[in-house]
Amino acid sequence: MVLNRCGHLGVEADFRPARKAHPTFAVRDLDELAARLMGAGAAVEFDDAIPGLRRFYTADPVGNRIEFLEER
Repeated sequence: MVLNRCGHLGVEADFRPARKAHPTFAVRDLDELAARLMGAGAAVEFDDAIPGLRRFYTADPVGNRIEFLEER
């Protein structure tokens, strides 16, 4: 599993979390990442809607939706 971090987060006074528009990250071990996130207290929601892909959604600390996926 490889995750790169860059940039920073800031919250403006009228901030609303992005739920529809969100970044997606391709990973090599989706189950390991899900377990690590859940172990840290993050909610993980799996979605099998796309054939050939496994994926889940979670949220960053301010509520923005983030998607992680792995080819089956």
